[in-house]
Amino acid sequence: MTILPIRVFPDPILRKKARQIKRVDDSIRSLAHDMIATMKNAGGVGLAGPQVGQLKRIVTIQVPEQDAFAMINPEVTHREGTREVTEGCLSVPGYQGLVTRSVLINARALDENGSRFKLTAEELLSQAIEHEVDHLNGIVFLDHLVAHEELHKNGVSPDEPHWHDVGYTLYVSHSEPLPQDLQMVEVLKSVARLSRLSSESSVSEAAYEVSDGVAPRHEHDHPAVLHQLLKKPD
Repeated sequence: MTILPIRVFPDPILRKKARQIKRVDDSIRSLAHDMIATMKNAGGVGLAGPQVGQLKRIVTIQVPEQDAFAMINPEVTHREGTREVTEGCLSVPGYQGLVTRSVLINARALDENGSRFKLTAEELLSQAIEHEVDHLNGIVFLDHLVAHEELHKNGVSPDEPHWHDVGYTLYVSHSEPLPQDLQMVEVLKSVARLSRLSSESSVSEAAYEVSDGVAPRHEHDHPAVLHQLLKKPD
């Protein structure tokens, strides 16, 4: 078995729809075994063909206390209820977010021998199957986020700055009427809330928010680099 490289978002293959597998042969079985090994090596509970560069409708699943298995040409045939769950993805490493998934699903697929099987799943198993079938249709879990603010780094509270937001500091010199050795600086710490934008948002909605006001300081209180930036030419 081979450990395959996992494609990472925004790799364009993750947005393509996988093709039906017409014949389950040794090449498909070998791919399934490699995908299971790759999934285990990465510590995931699911993996789909496009994630390893294969536009084929095959996924592998392993939830705790169950053996890993492959689903070829999987379909979700029935869904019941909705719930909000925290989800991550091997193709979006280091991040997780709150998404909406079904409470229970019915699914069908082919196994490694080409035999048809059906299953009813809930909790983590249903979540994993829905997640991986999405991958086969060019959908990533980011598309299901309850809100952009619900995406955050693993181990980081959602209350902390969002990874789409841009923080920056503006230094404005007000030295013109003052002696050169007593420059005054206005320090504005601002945030562009890009996480709040959607495809329908206007540019004005990205306007920065000032979190700190004026902070006049003597030029010698600033780092040398800032001093050089603010100092007038001789």
